[in-house]
Amino acid sequence: MKHGIQGLIACVMVLGIAWFCGLGCETTESSDTVITVTPASPELKGSLAIQTFTASGVASNELALPLIWTVSNPNLGVIRSTAGLSAVYESTGKVGNNIITVRDQGQAEGMATAIQR
Repeated sequence: MKHGIQGLIACVMVLGIAWFCGLGCETTESSDTVITVTPASPELKGSLAIQTFTASGVASNELALPLIWTVSNPNLGVIRSTAGLSAVYESTGKVGNNIITVRDQGQAEGMATAIQR
């Protein structure tokens, strides 16, 4: 009986330590790392069409400025200017989809797609 109780206590201790060490080891993606870009997918028609994009973060989390705005294909359009939470995109007039990405200084990221017809 003495060995049975000691074995049970040892098992409980091992399980307790394993549970304690396992806390915080999960890998999850937090919504705090997402920037929302509006509009999400505007349609642009013609050469030199202009669209202003605006970034916003989770309400409880301020974005770490300055923001860095990039485009996936500069042949379709470019970011002409940025200020605070906004960027002005200008289309070249070529047809296609251009992904606009914004990243803050804390590496939070968001995307929108300029649909050019």
